[in-house]
Amino acid sequence: MVTTFTPCAVPGNGPGSGPGQGLFNRSTLDTNGDGNADITDDACGDLPNLTMRKNFVSAVPEGNGTYNVTYTVTVSNNGGAAGAYTLKDTPSFDNDITINSGTYSGQASGSMNISGTTTLATNAAIAAGATHTYIITFNVSLNLAPGSPDGGDNIYTPCQVPGNGPGQQPKSGFVQPCNFGFG
Repeated sequence: MVTTFTPCAVPGNGPGSGPGQGLFNRSTLDTNGDGNADITDDACGDLPNLTMRKNFVSAVPEGNGTYNVTYTVTVSNNGGAAGAYTLKDTPSFDNDITINSGTYSGQASGSMNISGTTTLATNAAIAAGATHTYIITFNVSLNLAPGSPDGGDNIYTPCQVPGNGPGQQPKSGFVQPCNFGFG
């Protein structure tokens, strides 16, 4: 099901917007009690509508026994007004995977925490109709050898639902949840 937001044709207190647009609201005043509106006025405002999508891009072997694992996170505002958001990312890989390093780029850039949560954006402004994209890359090692120093169980647990859909659980495969909140 595709949903479409129809913003105000003319946001604010002037004429031009109509029913079915944004937060259109009309008031009528009957000054003489005859049941007919003698004065009519309207106003229209809009809201942001923020969405987020995270996709697994690739796990590329680096030849030295490590992999570069890449994800994209896309935040979109398909509403009729500017909005703001805070975006956090937390790796929860299989317990036999060691994160060696991580970075993010795109809308903002920096280093990823190799354990715990990284804040990618705090109260980031996003215009109506805009999209922000973040590219997250981790360099990781997989060690299934008995007695390995990573503290894992030496059993690789694959993703329950491979790909980009919902259904992943922490500590499986290259699962990496992303938290999203309004700023």
